[in-house]
Amino acid sequence: MNRLARAESTPTVMQELARFWLGSRSRLRQLLFLLSLFWLAVFGTQWFRVSKDVAGGRRLLGATAETAYIVPVPALKMASLGHQSFAADLMFLRAAHYFVRHLATDSRLPWINLYLDAIWGLDAHNKSTYHWGAQIIKFGQTIDNGVAERADQIARLGLEYFPDDPWLYHEIAFNLRYSIEANSEAEAQRLKTLALSYLEIAYSFPAFTYDPNYLASQFSRAGRDDDAVRSALATYENATEDQRRELREMLKERNQAESAAELAWYDTYHARDWSYLSETLTRFVGPKRVAAPPLHAADVRGWLREPTADAALTTRLGVVRALPPKQERLPGDEDVELAEASTRTATVQPVAPPARKTSTVH
Repeated sequence: MNRLARAESTPTVMQELARFWLGSRSRLRQLLFLLSLFWLAVFGTQWFRVSKDVAGGRRLLGATAETAYIVPVPALKMASLGHQSFAADLMFLRAAHYFVRHLATDSRLPWINLYLDAIWGLDAHNKSTYHWGAQIIKFGQTIDNGVAERADQIARLGLEYFPDDPWLYHEIAFNLRYSIEANSEAEAQRLKTLALSYLEIAYSFPAFTYDPNYLASQFSRAGRDDDAVRSALATYENATEDQRRELREMLKERNQAESAAELAWYDTYHARDWSYLSETLTRFVGPKRVAAPPLHAADVRGWLREPTADAALTTRLGVVRALPPKQERLPGDEDVELAEASTRTATVQPVAPPARKTSTVH
């Protein structure tokens, strides 16, 4: 009975909030002020959306009435007096002004290509203009096939001058996969395959820092498990510790436990021995070795053994099983079973030397 009475007397969250805000007049005024701001924000957002729709309809009816004129590129080159990059930057500012003016009204950019063509005619080696143009085309409006194709066109123009830019490949892949609506199942399959090709090219660049699990998951959804495993191995070095843990789990799910154990072995000795070196250089240096009793007296390598790994390190890396590649194993390097998080440490089980045959002389 005491427990029931205590439970009934305990105030709920709503009662606590009501007691706090209604306890004094100053808090009540603050509550009313916050509610008024919230209502104005919701009402203003809806009003802005309705006004943009109305302005978009008016702009659609009077699209032919809007005109824009830019001096031809040869004349702009002559007027720049040899400073074509500076003139292209000034034209870029003019294009940004045109974009902001339409973004606040109808979000339609019928003449943006006129400004971009003038910029590229003056200085085509301006990478930021291709990124900016491929993005602002999709701002503030419904992204249909026409908008996605315009964004793809700008990105492909950027690839003509910057074929080593992974962002442009990723932008094209995203538009093909999510922005373009296919008319048939065969067309949808073709777009998915083409998007995966562009996405694979983007992840092949070392400077691309997006989540590598995304490429492997896209291959897996397409039923290409071999490509998913290959992409996971190729993008492993550029991943974070959490992403590497997910990639190793994905390899285990696809019957690639030995590959996952080899990658875990690289992570273990890199964090344990050479944390101040780069990942690529660590692969060349190899793990540190400590002196140990020889397994085979005639084999010098038998004196070399790996140190154990701390349980805190294996917990942070999420490593349970580490296995060196076959071509890098020394005598005594057997399958290393690492313990769960907090209690066990990495140990190496020595290999027993072969039994010696004894001969008797009669």
